[in-house]
Amino acid sequence: MGGGRCPTGEHSSDADADASSSDESQVTKLPAEEQCADRLSDYARARALLNSRDFFVRRYKPGYFIDDEARDEKFEIPETTTLLLIGDPGKGKALLVSQIKSVFDDVWSTPAPDDFNMTPGWGTLQEHMILKDSTSICVSYTPCWPDFFEENHTVLQDWMKNGVCHGNSKLKLSLNKRRMVNYVILNLDAVSILESIDRKDDRYMDMVHDTFNYPFLSFRGNRPAVVVSNGDRLSSAELSSVLDFIKELLGIPLCQIFCIPGIDDYHTELNIVALLRYCLEKADQGLPLKQKGLQEEQELKHVIWKGEIYSDLVIDVLIVCICFWIFWNFGRSIGLFSLHR
Repeated sequence: MGGGRCPTGEHSSDADADASSSDESQVTKLPAEEQCADRLSDYARARALLNSRDFFVRRYKPGYFIDDEARDEKFEIPETTTLLLIGDPGKGKALLVSQIKSVFDDVWSTPAPDDFNMTPGWGTLQEHMILKDSTSICVSYTPCWPDFFEENHTVLQDWMKNGVCHGNSKLKLSLNKRRMVNYVILNLDAVSILESIDRKDDRYMDMVHDTFNYPFLSFRGNRPAVVVSNGDRLSSAELSSVLDFIKELLGIPLCQIFCIPGIDDYHTELNIVALLRYCLEKADQGLPLKQKGLQEEQELKHVIWKGEIYSDLVIDVLIVCICFWIFWNFGRSIGLFSLHR
């Protein structure tokens, strides 16, 4: 941890040794309050990660975030919540899936080699169940297929309308079960964004903007979550500039942007859990109503509409009657409506 330490076999000057000793003493002899705060910070991060995993994801079932006791009767609850991960090939999608799985497997796993050896240009999808022995959460993505090109939007539209399945989803006949997409994650490479900013590459930025705002990727107005990968390859200032640029380009708050570097630490894992919680909430909020529930809701709205019309009519009749009664009594008081001549 100390600075100025020389490799084995080399000799440093006395000044360097003094500097090294001074640096190490500054690191190891922290004030008691700072040492306590540092340990507390590590403990707080560890507890936050543990609590987030246990309460928000390990107990998650599709529809969990719907605040309605009758959700099973009202909503179309799928067996699996399917998240579609899109983005440019070779920009961190496979690593992101591996990171998400490793948070719950407690093992840092590397992407399978097959993920990088598929034929590009085909709508080949990889499905990954996130939790062991559970089909509650699934992430599908295209390892080597560029999702940003406008000509590929028709394939995205097919996935959103007809569902996704493991393997080549362009084939009409498939033995794999198709799953309806419940929410979308857009993966952006921090290095590519920074290079585009420096080159003023409007074409790439326009493709990112158009893909993010593609109507079929929206769920009841909820646009995709944005993941910024490879941020660890940039300086803090450069990464901050990239995040601000994405915020302005897509018109979204920073809470919808998740910076997930390719390193294994508490901060990365907490961001991954936060990303999953955000996506699962949005996915549950976008679940469609059952046809019966939808019909009942429409009938209830119709009854309410009728009641409002009849209540307005009753009020209008009462107002007319009151006005007539006032006019009649006033007329009689001045002899206008006398019954005897």
